[in-house]
Amino acid sequence: MPAQIFGPSYDYVDARLEAVLHDGLSNVIAHVAGPLRIAMVLYVVLYGWAIIRGSITEPIMDGVIRLVKLCFIYAVATTVAYNSFVTTPLFTDLPNWLAEAVSGSPTPGVGGAFDGFFNRGGYLATKIFSTASMTDPGPYVTGGAVWIVTALTAALGFGIVMLAKLALAILVALGPIFIALLVFEQSRQFFYGWLKQGVNYLVLFALIITVFQLILGLVEGQWANIDGQADPTAGGLLFIALSALGMIFFLQTPNIAAGIAGGAAAGLGDFANAARAMTSGQPVKSVPSGNGGAGRGGGSVAPSSTSASRNGHPRR
Repeated sequence: MPAQIFGPSYDYVDARLEAVLHDGLSNVIAHVAGPLRIAMVLYVVLYGWAIIRGSITEPIMDGVIRLVKLCFIYAVATTVAYNSFVTTPLFTDLPNWLAEAVSGSPTPGVGGAFDGFFNRGGYLATKIFSTASMTDPGPYVTGGAVWIVTALTAALGFGIVMLAKLALAILVALGPIFIALLVFEQSRQFFYGWLKQGVNYLVLFALIITVFQLILGLVEGQWANIDGQADPTAGGLLFIALSALGMIFFLQTPNIAAGIAGGAAAGLGDFANAARAMTSGQPVKSVPSGNGGAGRGGGSVAPSSTSASRNGHPRR
């Protein structure tokens, strides 16, 4: 009977993560709503006082757009809109969509695919064991090696998949906190850091599924040659080679995902700076690498360059 190890494990962990998301999000949103309201009131008061003093001159439409942005941030961070804008896309839709887009085929059942790979190795090891004898113990060694390498390869790939899912669940659960930090300019760097990690684990999930589909394709393509060997030991050695190749690929996917996510985060930061420059009429400044797209300037309520004195202090 084929072993069912990874399939039930994946389904159980996925269900538990969804339950934790449901309960954890409610708690996080309840704790974020109060401080966010206070922060928004403080922002509006300080910004209004700066306008009254003449430290900031801004067209009425720009002020209206700013208030609309604040309302949108509050709605996403403290209402059920968070599930529609963040939870469902980031935790459910995007991982499968990315994996399908990169691999070019529908995403299979993750746990079931690892079980299929594990069972192939088990079948091959059992076949090798059947040729061993007291006078020829070599197949015992080869069969044991097939079992060990198969288990390590499947466990490594499955562990990375579970790590990506767990990290995405934690990031989604903490999302309202980081979205609330968009209110002030100086705290936006934390939002960009959160977004960078989200992109990182999304790409990691897609890459690991794609790499595993590649390994399954290689095994499937060579299976007739592996299973049809007159000496099962030769087929076992070929399967070990393919499994070792899979482990090498699995170990490289986190670095690839981190590199892609770092570039994506820098691009998002540059896009945000460009959008602010278009609304303020100031030159676009590129985001230095490694700062998560955060600006180096002061807070959101800052004196404009036209109304500041030569030494940088606002006009009194």
